[in-house]
Amino acid sequence: MAVGVAERERSRVRERLEALADAAVAPDEACFTAIGILRGAVGFERWCWPRTDPASALATSGIADFDLWQEVPRIAALEEHGDVTSKPRLVVGARASASLHAATGGDLARSTRWRECMAPYGVGDELMTVCRDRHGCWGSVELMRDRGDRPFDERDVAYLDELSPLLGRLLRRSSPYASRGGADDAPLAPATVIFDAALAPASWTASYRAWLAELGMLPPAVFELAARVLTPVEDSVGLPATVRLRTPAGRWATLEAALLEGEAGGDVAVTIREASAAEIFDLLCMTYDLTRRERQLAALVLDGLATKQLAQALCISPYTVQDHLKAVFAKTGLRSRRELAAHLGARRAPSPS
Repeated sequence: MAVGVAERERSRVRERLEALADAAVAPDEACFTAIGILRGAVGFERWCWPRTDPASALATSGIADFDLWQEVPRIAALEEHGDVTSKPRLVVGARASASLHAATGGDLARSTRWRECMAPYGVGDELMTVCRDRHGCWGSVELMRDRGDRPFDERDVAYLDELSPLLGRLLRRSSPYASRGGADDAPLAPATVIFDAALAPASWTASYRAWLAELGMLPPAVFELAARVLTPVEDSVGLPATVRLRTPAGRWATLEAALLEGEAGGDVAVTIREASAAEIFDLLCMTYDLTRRERQLAALVLDGLATKQLAQALCISPYTVQDHLKAVFAKTGLRSRRELAAHLGARRAPSPS
């Protein structure tokens, strides 16, 4: 394909992705559709697309079309730290994309992740792109070519780097966080899992079994968290060791990690607990792209303030309050203050009176 033709085709790809990002599409459908669009422009065989907490870039969920499932815990840990490329450095770096071929100077065996987890399955080069916008990193699309295929070139890397903000917007606007409702069950007691230096679960509290049933499986974020707190200080990029997610049943949860001291020094404690109202509110405000003023207004609505009280608290007119509320309703798709307070406060919406 001639360069001019290729550039026109990639321009059309951007237009299709922009239309997809602006459409009301279910989370998985948005990603599957985007992968189909990208495949025609870049070319790849297997792929993985985890969604992440925008503040920490740690995995919350994801979809994939590959045969590396049993390697996921090890891959997740190595993507965090210990390989020639790392996801955190892409998150905070000037460039959002990197290929293993370029990072290893063409010698893929220099990559521990490729050598141990990917090469046995016939994977060749990988192109990783973190999907980030002004709020943070919403996921990472990881494209893989087979071992006999040509590696990704600089044009491929640069093209995905340019698409990073658009892919971040697509993930944010199709986020499963925006789904209404939640779990009706009673709160679960916090649980703690201890991982040894090899990232193997060594012991846990009794409540861990209830959380494991709620989560359905041990999420990759657990291994990312453990790897993050084990990363030497000099290699750390300052991202927090915490991740907020929703379980399949709709329960909000927060996972946190810390390095143990004393006799168990070198082990990692991962805590799983109910997410706080403030953590959920913060994440939903980012998901809906609320401005600073809209966020302030929404927080006061959760406190039950009337229009005049909102105006006084924010030092604006009641008319401006109504304008901001209209903008918040348009972004969230909600229609009343009661619905807004229930959703952003992670409470069940009240029945109409």
